[in-house]
Amino acid sequence: MIVGIDFGTTNTLIGYVDRSLRPQIIVNERGSRITPTVVHFKNEKQVLVGELAKSQMLIKPHQTILRVKRRMGSDQNYEIFKEIFNPSEIASFVFRKCKNFASEFLGEPVEKIVVTVPAYFDDNQRQAVAMSAKLAGLQVVKLLNEPTAAALAYEMENDSEKIILVLDFGGGTFDITLMRYQDSVYQVLVTGGSTSLGGFDFDQVLVDWIVETVKNEKFIDLSKDPIALQQIYNHAEQAKIDLSVVAETSIVIPYVALSPEYGPVHVNLNLSRERFENLTKHLLERAKQLIIDVLKEASLPPEKVDLIVFSGGTSRMPAFRRIVTELFPNSQILSEINPDEVVALGAARMAAIIDGRLKSIELRDVVAHSLGVFDDDGQFVPIIDRGTVYPTIATKIFTNTRDDQDKVLIKILQKRDEELVELGDFQLTFAKKWQKEEAAIAVSFNITHDGILTVTAEEMNTGEAQDVTIQGHLAEIRVPTPDQARLSLLNKIEVL
Repeated sequence: MIVGIDFGTTNTLIGYVDRSLRPQIIVNERGSRITPTVVHFKNEKQVLVGELAKSQMLIKPHQTILRVKRRMGSDQNYEIFKEIFNPSEIASFVFRKCKNFASEFLGEPVEKIVVTVPAYFDDNQRQAVAMSAKLAGLQVVKLLNEPTAAALAYEMENDSEKIILVLDFGGGTFDITLMRYQDSVYQVLVTGGSTSLGGFDFDQVLVDWIVETVKNEKFIDLSKDPIALQQIYNHAEQAKIDLSVVAETSIVIPYVALSPEYGPVHVNLNLSRERFENLTKHLLERAKQLIIDVLKEASLPPEKVDLIVFSGGTSRMPAFRRIVTELFPNSQILSEINPDEVVALGAARMAAIIDGRLKSIELRDVVAHSLGVFDDDGQFVPIIDRGTVYPTIATKIFTNTRDDQDKVLIKILQKRDEELVELGDFQLTFAKKWQKEEAAIAVSFNITHDGILTVTAEEMNTGEAQDVTIQGHLAEIRVPTPDQARLSLLNKIEVL
C-alpha cells in the first residue's frame, strides 16, 4: 500500500485510505495521531524520534534537533558526538520512524510513499526531502505540494467550476496556492508564500519578549542558558496555542535559572491576546501582503475566490482568520477537517489514486520559480518562467563568445524571488574549435508530468549533444547519493 506522509516543521503525520476508501491518519506506537519532528541522539548508536525525543529537549538540548525542515537543502550541518550529519540524514530518522510504526499499524511493509513539500520550496529543498525518504528505505512515488494536498482532502461535491485558495500556515512555512477546480481537474493558477514564515516565528517573538522582560526585571540574560531558553520556547509555543482559544493566558516557569543577586529566577507573566497580536503585528502584516501578492499575480479580485481551505496549526490564530475574512468576506471557508491533518489526508488520497484505489483526478501544477542558465556575462537567462504549467518544454539558442572555443559550461539555475540558486552544471565539449559566434547551441528544459526536469544542450550544426536528468527539478550532482560508508553508519543507528 502507498501511504501519504506530511513531513512538517513541527510535526509529521501519515495518512492512508482504508478499505471503505476513506482517508485516515495512522497513529504511532504511543497512540498519537501526530509525531513531533524531533530527533534526539541518545548515544552514538541510538536515536529517539517523536514524543520521547521532545521530552529530552530540556535535559540535553545539544543532542536534540528540532525544525530540521527549515534546513533542508542547505549546507547547514549538525555535529552530534563528533559526527557530522546533514539535514537529509537527520530527517531520514523521522522517515524511518514513520515507516516502522506505519508498517506495524497496517500489518504490511510500507515501501512507497507520497510525501508533501511546501509549494514554495526550491528544488534543492525538494530533493533534500526526497533524499531523506530514500535514506530511510522509502520510494517516493510523488512529491506533492502541501496546499494541493490540502485541497485534495476535500472532495468536491460537483464538477462546477470553483476557484480555491489554500492557505497553508504551518510551523515553519506559509504556502499560498490559488487553483481552479472543474471536472476533476485541479489547475494551479499561482503559488506564493514564504519558506521563512511560520508558527515558529511567532514563538520567537514571544521568546524575545520574555527574555527581554526578565532581563529588565532581574538583570539576567536567559538567552545565554540553553536549558532555560528551551523551557521558554516550550511555554511560548503553548501560550500562542492557548491564545487561539482564550483571551488571556499566563506564562509561568518556576526556577528557570539562578541569579547571583536575586537567587532563584521565576517567570510569571500575563499575556493577553491583544498584546500578542500587537507583538506579532509585523508577521501578520507580512502574511497578509503575501496573500495580496498572490491575488495580484493572478489578476484576480478577492470576490472571485469561492472556497478557502485552512491548513497548518498557525492558521488557527484568530488574528490571521480575521485578516482572511476581511479580505474575502464572500468566500466559503472549509473547516471541517482538522488543519493539522488536512495535508496528510490529502496525501493519502493521492497515494490511493496512484495505487488505483480511488477515482483518478488530474493535477496541473505550475513552476514555482523561474528556471534558466547563466550567460557569458553572468546574467540569468530564464528558459522556463515562474507560473508556467507543466508538463512543458522550452528552448533557447546560445552561441560561443570567443575564438577557438571547443567547450561550454552550462550552469542550471533557479530564480527564487531575487535570489539565484544553482541546481547543477555540465560541460558540452565539441569535436572542433569554433570561431566566435559560429556555434549554435540549443539549450532545452523539459519538465514532465512527474516533475522531472531534463536539460539538453545540442550544437545544432553538428548534432553534438549532452543532457542531464534533474529529479524533482534538482541535478543529482547537487545532492550526491551517500556512499556505502555513510549508508552503513546511518543504518547502524537504531531508531527508537
